[in-house]
Amino acid sequence: MMKLNSIKTALFVVAHLPLLVACGKNDYLDIDASDRPALSAKVKFVNARPAATAVHFWDFTRQVTSTAVVRNGSTAYLDTQYGKVQFNLTEGAGTTYKASYLFGGSANFVQESNSASFSGPNGPIATFYHTLFAVAKLKPSTLNPGNTDSLVLVYDDLAAPSAGKVKVRFANFAVPARSVDLAYAAGALVFTGVGYGAFGDQTVIPYTGGKSPDNIPGLSWKTLGPFKELNAGANQNLEVRNTTSGVVIPVAGLTGINLEAGKLYTVFINNPVGDSNLSATVIVQSL
Repeated sequence: MMKLNSIKTALFVVAHLPLLVACGKNDYLDIDASDRPALSAKVKFVNARPAATAVHFWDFTRQVTSTAVVRNGSTAYLDTQYGKVQFNLTEGAGTTYKASYLFGGSANFVQESNSASFSGPNGPIATFYHTLFAVAKLKPSTLNPGNTDSLVLVYDDLAAPSAGKVKVRFANFAVPARSVDLAYAAGALVFTGVGYGAFGDQTVIPYTGGKSPDNIPGLSWKTLGPFKELNAGANQNLEVRNTTSGVVIPVAGLTGINLEAGKLYTVFINNPVGDSNLSATVIVQSL
């Protein structure tokens, strides 16, 4: 797989996606159309919402998930549209969108507010791996009152860790938690200052005049979801701390974790609707 931090910004534009595909696949345009492999983005879908109802994910009007994804559940990597893509979320057997966001086709990142709709410069890229998280909105928007949830798209660099190591990333989807740290139990910090809806160690990339730097680590307006190498091992214990006070926040699911060498993991925290009791979920990102 190509190194993610070497892709130029221009490649994110839908019109330029064939250039991305040609990288390392120079024969793609030299064969008959009927013999070319179908192009798609690979996306893992995660239901990190606090609500108990299972959900379906859609790209445009096509339902991607064949089985509804339960709370804190995830799919394998599924084939989806790439480029400029509208991802949608529905509950159970319902057809009303609980979240609907367009990824790609924008010069700037614009955070949703009461006066502006969400827009992001980068959509899913053909043949690359991504994860789409459905999460609770921090606050409602009068501009888009139908969007009761949010969608967060991240790029997954699935390069294997060093021998005897794992790769872990951490996301905070727990509204009551606000800014937190992830650490070994009574030990060293792993990620610090992770706010709601954010990932540990993400870095905001500045846009000036609608343009980003030539090289963007992680292929995103933020380096969302970067992995960090940790020692592999069984029965590992982690904890979440308040970033400001350092006080340990009770979070279920962070003790006795088995981190198998060579694998990649995402750890995220959230909480049920109306409940301040937090829990952690560990999902495997490896193929």
